[in-house]
Amino acid sequence: MPIVESAYRCPRLFHNPHLHTVLCATGRKRPAIRYIRERLELDDGDFIDLDWSSVPSEKLLIIAHGMEGSSRSKYVLHTVQEANRRGISALAWNMRGCSGEVNRKIHFYHSGKTEDLDAVVRHTIELGFKELYLVGFSLGGNLTLLYLGQQANYLNRRIRRAAAVCAPVDLVSSQAQIEAPKNRLYLARFLRDFRRKFYTKRQHRKIYIDIASFRREVKTLAHLDARYTAPWNGFANELVYYQQCSAAPHLSRIAIPALLLNPKDDTFLASECYPEEFARNSEKFYLEMPERGGHCAMLQDLKLDKSYMESRILDFLLQTGENS
Repeated sequence: MPIVESAYRCPRLFHNPHLHTVLCATGRKRPAIRYIRERLELDDGDFIDLDWSSVPSEKLLIIAHGMEGSSRSKYVLHTVQEANRRGISALAWNMRGCSGEVNRKIHFYHSGKTEDLDAVVRHTIELGFKELYLVGFSLGGNLTLLYLGQQANYLNRRIRRAAAVCAPVDLVSSQAQIEAPKNRLYLARFLRDFRRKFYTKRQHRKIYIDIASFRREVKTLAHLDARYTAPWNGFANELVYYQQCSAAPHLSRIAIPALLLNPKDDTFLASECYPEEFARNSEKFYLEMPERGGHCAMLQDLKLDKSYMESRILDFLLQTGENS
């Protein structure tokens, strides 16, 4: 305890995790959520864009998307829809450079940029919400758990519970995992998206980035992080970045109930992202590992409609007491 026996049963058609992941990302309908956008100015002169879907409530769900996602990602929109259905307002925040507008600084978001999440939390507290719940997907899941561990001694009491889904809580092993041959199509897409983002920033912000060098030299995420992410954010190298921004070493400090929902067949996650031994001896940290589920998928029917993720997240977050 608390390792949670999962109630999720994957439809037979989706037993292949790649098919499951791709079908969920491409075939699932996008809910018609009407956001109200707010720009949050940051202390370093940059900004992040916040997308609100509000209902009459003093409770707020704060949602962090994954790598190269946004508030418009389907898994975010479905989570917003489920929160609103249960009478909770939702705030989907776009990490730097992910809102459709180029951010001002040369650096973008990264897996450990918890100061941005902290700025969002402080802003919502100032707005008067009484109960806050945090959820993060993939990269956003690692960031959310890292934030809770780092802030353990200072965490505002209004933050009641948190959940992370398909989170690479050990970045060293996950970086190697995503570069495995089985994931080459996902990797190619991530690198393509980053290359476009770099080009857009150079065009619109007049920040010099050598795009030709990017095309020639950046073939993996490790190359990207070594050449750009680490130096732009003050890390000595990519390995130091991975080590310092992994949530796993900070899980023991989390002081509120937190759920990590990581399917065992998620092709992005290495074995180090399933901290079973720690969870067995924890009173606050809950680990749920469905046998199947793909990456941010966990579909429940062949209509590509319902996913186990959203209902499980809200069930956990809204449950009173410590048992889950």
